[in-house]
Amino acid sequence: MDIRSTFSNKKNFKFDVFLPVIDETISLIKTVEIIEKTSSRYISKYLIVVSKELTTKNSLNTIIFLKKKYKKKIKLIYQKEKYIGGALKSAIENIESSHFILMASDLETNPKDVIRMINKSKESPKKIITANRWLKINSFKGYNIFKLILNKVFQLFFSILFSVKLSDLTFAYRIYPSNLIKKLNLKEKKHPILLETMLIPIKLEVKFVEIPSKWKKRIEGKSNNSFFKNFYYISAGLRIFFLKKKNLVK
Repeated sequence: MDIRSTFSNKKNFKFDVFLPVIDETISLIKTVEIIEKTSSRYISKYLIVVSKELTTKNSLNTIIFLKKKYKKKIKLIYQKEKYIGGALKSAIENIESSHFILMASDLETNPKDVIRMINKSKESPKKIITANRWLKINSFKGYNIFKLILNKVFQLFFSILFSVKLSDLTFAYRIYPSNLIKKLNLKEKKHPILLETMLIPIKLEVKFVEIPSKWKKRIEGKSNNSFFKNFYYISAGLRIFFLKKKNLVK
């Protein structure tokens, strides 16, 4: 079956938002508030995924606060498996809307761009809408310069390898048709899953729409994706490159 062919009726055009939380509080509140201000009518649920072992008490209290304020729109999910891969898979299992927004809760994915991405998704409901930090200059604020250079080299290498013009394959800020992301055979457990969710659709010949977006370093908590862990993206990308199409979907 062509996984691009199935799509929910536009009358049910709604979005579930994935927000993984470890130590975010103020950033999480601002993320939800901004999305509610600009895009509330399109949002069905905020799928807030937490870890029993790692998510802080302050973050859980913040989620309780949001649940009191936004009621049934907030869905608290305890991830079944470890790491960001486990969090994402738990969120995917709970999707009920026609589309799924993949983003962060630390403001490194600018929530003001959600409405722009939604509007693009409405125009092209079968395509993946992806934010891109390289489309405009000065889109990185507080990004380590050495890491930035390596990031650009990485983007060029994999865009050439996979024969695509996309220039930001690792920025995990995207909108997916829900029926598509539910069918992806995701194997990665840690941050490379965020690349996997890009490269598998590319191999499946799913179309993308890019919008420019700015990245700003988080204002609280600490990143759970250390510099040296980024090299695991390379092995993940090569593994996916050599996979046959039949192994890319469930």
